[in-house]
Amino acid sequence: MALRWGSQVFRSGWRAGILLLIVGVLFWLTIGLVHQQVLSQSRSTATRLQATGQHQVELSLRLTIVSIDAEIDRTTRVSEVSIRTVGSLLEEMEFKFPVTEFAAIEQAIAKELGLESSEIRNLIRYRINR
Repeated sequence: MALRWGSQVFRSGWRAGILLLIVGVLFWLTIGLVHQQVLSQSRSTATRLQATGQHQVELSLRLTIVSIDAEIDRTTRVSEVSIRTVGSLLEEMEFKFPVTEFAAIEQAIAKELGLESSEIRNLIRYRINR
């Protein structure tokens, strides 16, 4: 009787093992097919971003200009201009202009700020580096 009981356990264990093996193989194949299906899908984007070109924003502020300092470097032929303001969050502006003549600097500043050259002439101080 003990021998019969041992062979029944062996047969049922063997059947359970085969069943478990078949379920595992089916699960593995199903997951593999789903994985391949998901990864092989092509994704097309309808909207594309274009990052070429520069956008310009027109800004108009009401500023009170306190001083304009221009540093002229004759060797590089570049003028660095610093403009200090009050009454605004924008306290200082800096520009570089490829000119070294006083009148040309004043015209360039006036053009940037939308002012007259005579208004710039009253506020500007020059420093020349040789």
